[in-house]
Amino acid sequence: MRSGISSAPGKPSLREVAYDKFKDALFAGIIRPGQMLSQREICELIDVPLGPLREALKGLENDGIVTLLAKRGVQVISVDEKMLNDAYDFRILIEGQAVAKFANEGPMETIKAIKKRTEEFVGKFKKSDPNDPAIFREKLEVDFMLHDTIMEFMGNPLMTRAFQQSSEQMRLFRLNIAKSQGYFDLPSLDEHMDILRALEKRDGKAAAKAMAKHLNGARERAIGQ
Repeated sequence: MRSGISSAPGKPSLREVAYDKFKDALFAGIIRPGQMLSQREICELIDVPLGPLREALKGLENDGIVTLLAKRGVQVISVDEKMLNDAYDFRILIEGQAVAKFANEGPMETIKAIKKRTEEFVGKFKKSDPNDPAIFREKLEVDFMLHDTIMEFMGNPLMTRAFQQSSEQMRLFRLNIAKSQGYFDLPSLDEHMDILRALEKRDGKAAAKAMAKHLNGARERAIGQ
């Protein structure tokens, strides 16, 4: 999802390729939160031409991922606990409403498909090395699948963009924890199952309550509040 740049149908533009490659490098740890880089250094790291990168950086700045500093370079976002708390507060507010709507109107086949995928990964996780980075990345994918599906169902581009920005801030913080403290949890997926069971029952109130419990639990696990 490219919130900071418009996507035309068909083959992605060089600007869109540069945008996606930057984010891929950021979440892979090639580019680090808080790092200061020149535009040419970024070109070398992600193998894109300078012109498209400059256009992509404008979108990344709009997304709050980088700050462009004249004559100094590109400052990558550094997520602190205050920013993370703000992101969780925002998501608790909007996702409670979104999941209640999804419980009442969301396609049941989608709910069942997400539940099946989550159950399959939980079984795989229990048999895997919890410190395997590939397992952590897969866990994030399963995690995002539920949240992204619910928010996209709202059909509100402004809400979706704000949700994406807060999600990426959380993701960067969690990736840093994973590398420094071994942040690989199963409780969050158990909480997802509570949400999915409420969705299957078309119980919007229970789904909203389970979502709030999940996000507050994720916050506590991330920053120990």
